[in-house]
Amino acid sequence: MTSKKLLWKILFFTAFFSIVPLIIISAYIYSSIKDSYINNYINVLVSDTRLIKEKIEFAPMDVDYISISREYDEKLGARVTIIDTLGKVLADSRHEPLEMENHSNRPEVIDAMKGKTSSWHRFSFTLTDDMLYAAMPVYNKSGSLFLIVRTAINTIEVEKKLNDIRNKIIISVFIISIILLVSAYLIFNRTLKPLFEMRDGAERFSRGLFAQKIYPPRDETLRNISDSLNSMASQIDEKLGIIEEQGNIQQAVLRSMKEGIIAVDDNERILLLNQTANDILGIGTESVIGKTLQEIVRISEIQKFFMRVAAEVNPQETEIIIDSETERSLQLSGTQLYDIDNKVIGTLVVLNDITNLKYLDAVKKDLVANVSHELKTPVTTIKGFIETLRDGAINDRKNAERFLDIVLKHIERLNLLIDDLLTLAKLEQRKDDEVVELEYQLIKPILESVAEDFEIKADHKKIIIKINCDKGLSSKVNRHLLEQAIGNLIDNAIKYSDKKTAIVVGSYKTENELNIYVSDEGYGIAEENLPRLFERFYRIDKARGREEGGTGLGLAIVKHIMNAMNGKVEVESMIGKGSKFNIRLPLK
Repeated sequence: MTSKKLLWKILFFTAFFSIVPLIIISAYIYSSIKDSYINNYINVLVSDTRLIKEKIEFAPMDVDYISISREYDEKLGARVTIIDTLGKVLADSRHEPLEMENHSNRPEVIDAMKGKTSSWHRFSFTLTDDMLYAAMPVYNKSGSLFLIVRTAINTIEVEKKLNDIRNKIIISVFIISIILLVSAYLIFNRTLKPLFEMRDGAERFSRGLFAQKIYPPRDETLRNISDSLNSMASQIDEKLGIIEEQGNIQQAVLRSMKEGIIAVDDNERILLLNQTANDILGIGTESVIGKTLQEIVRISEIQKFFMRVAAEVNPQETEIIIDSETERSLQLSGTQLYDIDNKVIGTLVVLNDITNLKYLDAVKKDLVANVSHELKTPVTTIKGFIETLRDGAINDRKNAERFLDIVLKHIERLNLLIDDLLTLAKLEQRKDDEVVELEYQLIKPILESVAEDFEIKADHKKIIIKINCDKGLSSKVNRHLLEQAIGNLIDNAIKYSDKKTAIVVGSYKTENELNIYVSDEGYGIAEENLPRLFERFYRIDKARGREEGGTGLGLAIVKHIMNAMNGKVEVESMIGKGSKFNIRLPLK
């Protein structure tokens, strides 16, 4: 119904903007033709009147005016009237002069008495019909006005011809209007039909019904639009599925994550509190949603932290001790919550029980001196398999080769672990006032050199490494340390990316910094893992990290290298979208 209404609206406006101008133009043409016809007849009358005038001027004084009037009526087909200067009719070719009233009040006669040649289109009271008149003054030999000659024709013939023309114009306008409306209806109906179908399809898509696609119309432009809508529907359907899946995953993660989460609105009423936060704070089983923070959380430091986060735009972090006897420590990370209009609607705080981390951090500071714990597993494994081989397994070729492969694998892992530990120890032992030697280097060759080192490893997973850097870009850097940092980032990008993806290594300068980035299309990193990403032995997915042969020290080394070079390393990441590590070095 709506489609028909729109079609008729379009037809109405089409009729209005095409037929109405056509009628106006036709009326103007008819008016012009009518004026032309009448003017043409008037010109003929004036010419005929001049002939009669010249006849009378050269005729003798006793000429018979009635004979002249009738003679010229027969010749010209026009009524001829001769009038004296007082308005008395002396002769008329179609009426008895004596029966005619005085004509001094006739407009054409009045103009002629003033010495003008005059023409008029008016009603004749004598003949009771519309007439065209032409009147002209006649002068005697002395130059005095003594007669008025007037000719007239009936407008019936003129009107008849004009009516024929008008009827033809009306018929033409009617036919053209019908053709225009029918053509417009057919064209617009054909044009709008696929548009209506696309509208109906879009409405289906808006209701979440993506199975029925829009049939592609013949018109190429409309077909492109329908293809785009169908493609959009497929993408939305796919993304909604992903969002739903991610929502389920997030809910599962929220329920199972070790960090506690508390979200409150701008009135400090609780919007979300997961089980971990419940356990950390010992809240119990009571329902807390909608209650105020002060009712549920009785720890003043946490309440103050919420107030601080609500007052600050930037994310906030702090550490508190909630049990002085056991020295139970919490790490609080807070940020403001925004709605879709970027308006602050509340506060989110993540509670992380870092009691064990505090203890482990103290242990890790002396990690190099107490490395036996990290080395024990590979050493024990190697020792066990060597003893097995010595006890006779070496004679079993099949098992011997398998045992040797396992030994080699653990030796390689042990070697990597030792190298990374030694690198960390060397970087940590650097004194604060110790200056790292820097030299001007072209950046692109450094990036290309590191990328070449990892080509074989990338080829195993069919990963492409792209370089995005200007040839002339240069800066003061320590090439060896920079290559090691970039290498660790590329190595991680390869490890944590799916096959047939791409890694982009690029560099650019800002006003005060040299930026070098490594961007991948890998698994991505959850936001809650980002703050601890550069800790030693911190792995997001420990099983995957060990499977890929990582030591858990690569990013810690990158961080220490950046500290040595007075730089920073930052990370941006989204689950399922990949990660981007950015090295920022000050320009020297």
